[in-house]
This record gives sequence, C-alpha cells and structure tokens, in this order.
Amino acid sequence: MSPALEDVVGSAIIDRDFRAGLLNGKRARLLSQFDLSPEEHQVLMNIRAESLESFARQLYGWVESQRARRPAYLPA
Repeated sequence: MSPALEDVVGSAIIDRDFRAGLLNGKRARLLSQFDLSPEEHQVLMNIRAESLESFARQLYGWVESQRARRPAYLPA
C-alpha cells in the first residue's frame, strides 16, 4: 500500500471528523489533502461504504488485486 493510502487509512482511524467526512460525502475535499495517484484517488472515490470497516474491506480488496497483478520476483 502506498504511503498516501496509509495516511488516508490512518487519518480515518484516529480522526473522528475525517472518518465521518470520508463516509458522508466530503470525500473528494478530504482526499485532496493527500498525494494520491490518479488511480488511488479514483478507487477511493468509487468505494461505497457506510462504515470504516466496509471502506477498509473494499480498499484492502483493491490493494490485494494490485499485488496479484504484479509479477512475482524471480531471483537471478
């Protein structure tokens, strides 16, 4: 997971107001504070969740799908 995504998740965990905004329609404004890639920003904007748990589960699913797409490291 990128440092920017880690920052978003960390902010959601420790900041009640941030968490509420992330889930209730203020997401675009809140995400503008982070150095997210365009793809990360779009993924976060497309998540539909009523709880932090649901938000995190969906984000985790995307992160895992990205790991699965990367080629495995093959030693020389």
